[in-house]
Amino acid sequence: MKILGIRSVIRRVRQSCTKGGGRFYEDNILNRDFTTTAPNQKWCTDVTYLQYALSAKAYLSVIKDLYDGSIIAYEIGHKN
Repeated sequence: MKILGIRSVIRRVRQSCTKGGGRFYEDNILNRDFTTTAPNQKWCTDVTYLQYALSAKAYLSVIKDLYDGSIIAYEIGHKN
């Protein structure tokens, strides 16, 4: 192999995750009250995935101000 310039590729083992573990929930401090009287009092966030091509996914994370619905920040990535 050395004479021919051939190298072997060793694939890494993918780590699997379980469905039952690793879920943490925060307290519901808004209590479904999504109204505010001034900007920057309440923000909310959402993470959604966008599927493109055959099996590729991109994750979109958005932070939104509940006063006027404006987007404060967003991030697009390939890992959640």
